[in-house]
Amino acid sequence: SEEVNERIFKNMSKRAAEMLREEIQYMGPVRLRDVEEAQQRIVQIIRRLDEAGEIIIARGGEDAILI
Repeated sequence: SEEVNERIFKNMSKRAAEMLREEIQYMGPVRLRDVEEAQQRIVQIIRRLDEAGEIIIARGGEDAILI
């Protein structure tokens, strides 16, 4: 969705976001199975980085206070 795209692009440098947009545009349609497999790989990487303390995943609503 456009919302997911914007969240991803906001967390990238402007140049990297532009390059990714171009790649997506030229790729064309992708099989749903391929998308789901890629999503699972991404989730696994995120979980591994979270467990290693290399990233922090904010959990909670917008009113959550992080110190």
